[in-house]
Amino acid sequence: MILLGALIVVVLGVYSGAAFADRYRVEGNAPNWCEMAAKYLEPVGGRPSFKCAEDGTMIAGKKSLCIRLNNYACIWQRSSTWPGSDIRPGNTGAHDGKGGDNGHSVFRSPIYSLAAKFHWFASKSDASALAMAEIYLPWCDTLGSVKHRGNFFRSCDLRASERKTGRSYCEKPSSGTPNQGQCEACNCPSVLAREWVKGSDVKVTDQLPLIDANGHPTDLLVEIALRNSVNETGGYRPNAQAVAEAKALYAELYK
Repeated sequence: MILLGALIVVVLGVYSGAAFADRYRVEGNAPNWCEMAAKYLEPVGGRPSFKCAEDGTMIAGKKSLCIRLNNYACIWQRSSTWPGSDIRPGNTGAHDGKGGDNGHSVFRSPIYSLAAKFHWFASKSDASALAMAEIYLPWCDTLGSVKHRGNFFRSCDLRASERKTGRSYCEKPSSGTPNQGQCEACNCPSVLAREWVKGSDVKVTDQLPLIDANGHPTDLLVEIALRNSVNETGGYRPNAQAVAEAKALYAELYK
């Protein structure tokens, strides 16, 4: 497998489909999140393993938002909803309402979120590593999608009249090389693309080999998803069981 650098990302999938009324906001956490974390996550870098009480409360571990939502991919709810995000009977999708009308998806099992992440990448498999990275982490955004981080300001959807003289904005440099300090505050997809292909014969301008001849996720696709998840889950990595079940579910739902 290809080793990838630490990434902090949030994926926003925009699709058409079911009406908004078919989705609902979940107040609080997925009810079985601690049980799922103990079953499917392994700690990285000295984090404690998850342990849960009989009532589902956490005894040991370090919870993050996406762990509590059973959303190890940290993906946002799409308009047609993601399979497995219907954690309450009679509904077709669930979200936390943060960051917009939908917010992050809430899944009945994190395996659905990993399969959905495989699908997000696989659906763009005709793009180069650099082109895909520019979709996944747009130049215009700050790390964490806040208004500004350090001396750099978010520029996504910002009109020219709204820009202020003397400010540094997150945006693609004309040279293609990030400015000094930019990658500490802004997304740098050029850096991400290099990490994706590190250790392989693939160039950043080449199409990423994400799906094998049998239509299954390649090791590269799995590694991209898992290395991203380490940061999205605050220092935990989906284990071998989670990967195997997610690959099988991907074949069932998205192939």
